[in-house]
Amino acid sequence: MRRLRRFLPTTIRAQMVLLVIVAIAVVVNAGALLERLENRDYSTDSDAVVAQVELLAAMMSNTPPKRRDALLESARQTGMDVFMAEAANFQNLEDAEESAGFLSLMLSSLFQARYDDSLAPGTRIIHFEGRPALLATVGQDGEALVYIPRPSGFDITSRYTYYFLSFVTLVTLFSIFGVRAITAPIRDLSRELSSTKAFLHKDTPLKEQGSREFVELVRVLNELKFRIRAMMEGQTRMLRAVSHDLRTPLTRIRLRSERIEDETLRGQIVADVGKVDMLINATLDYIRNEKDTEQPERTDLVSMLETIVADYSDLGSDIAYDGPARLIWTVKPHAFQRAIVNLCDNGLKFGTAVTVALRKTPSGLEIAIRDNGPGIPEDVRARVLEPFFKLDDARSERGSPTGFGLGLSIVDNIVRDHGGTMSFHDNEPHGLVVVLRFSDDAPA
Repeated sequence: MRRLRRFLPTTIRAQMVLLVIVAIAVVVNAGALLERLENRDYSTDSDAVVAQVELLAAMMSNTPPKRRDALLESARQTGMDVFMAEAANFQNLEDAEESAGFLSLMLSSLFQARYDDSLAPGTRIIHFEGRPALLATVGQDGEALVYIPRPSGFDITSRYTYYFLSFVTLVTLFSIFGVRAITAPIRDLSRELSSTKAFLHKDTPLKEQGSREFVELVRVLNELKFRIRAMMEGQTRMLRAVSHDLRTPLTRIRLRSERIEDETLRGQIVADVGKVDMLINATLDYIRNEKDTEQPERTDLVSMLETIVADYSDLGSDIAYDGPARLIWTVKPHAFQRAIVNLCDNGLKFGTAVTVALRKTPSGLEIAIRDNGPGIPEDVRARVLEPFFKLDDARSERGSPTGFGLGLSIVDNIVRDHGGTMSFHDNEPHGLVVVLRFSDDAPA
């Protein structure tokens, strides 16, 4: 098979042209074979039909006129559609073709090809009511026997049905195989790019296979991937260096603030230093999440969620779990737990009660974190997932610190890394519901 591939076209255009040419060749050759088989059998059938008509005409010539009706009735009972008429009332087929329609011409041509070579003197093809028929002269008095061929019915058990189905199956299988062979690199590439984070952090480059266009595309993607990785690593090193360099002057400011006698001013300076230190820690957490290398494991989510709820309850928070007693799912335990904790923190920071609900759905898994806080306006729900975006006006009513706008960004990254989605909904009578959905076939 590999040796054969060396002789196949390397571009999509050439592959499609080859597929069409081979399909046409299969159709032409199979059609020629079927036509040969059909003509071979039809020639035998045509000779028999002409012989029957001519024999019946000869019998009619030797039968008294009074007994011809009985003979015609006997012929009709055998399946022949025949009647007696004046020969002069009918045109030859050739004379009628000029005024015939397209369909009539097609039928006439097929009829001539089938019967013309079998006709004896005194028998000719005529045009009767828009279709061809056979006319055989009876005696010398101008009368003739007219035979109208019945359209052959469709026999599902005939060998022609078998030939047709075999031919259709062959062409269908060939087309499916050809299309799959051409589009397989697209499916593989789509699968590799389904998770942007996994694609960027995977050390091995994408496999270069398929047509020349796909190979060129994969090469560009590999080059783009390593450029993005280099850029991200450079930004990470810069942020870590800046964060490290900021901690030294922050420590000095904190120490020097202790010498300030004004307690109000000293408290304000210490609070500002604490906020900057929290910002540095949040930024480093966000960077660490981007570089997460934790491996997925089969985890009892119920045990994880109940542990989180119990830890908050021990601190006096109003929080509850609602869901099954056991549910195993493949996740990255530390990252997944961090996402749930961040959402619970937000719910308790801006509300007074939180419910963590877990349920198995027909398509996967759903986790809903409900709170009774002020919620998030619908027009900014997409923006809250952006790093450093804060809802100061909406969230500061209860006097709670608003953070630095990285919590939901981290949660969204973790959820997408697990192949899931995060959405926001209104809680009744007020509050927010954060819904995490994961499908059965989602990569962990």
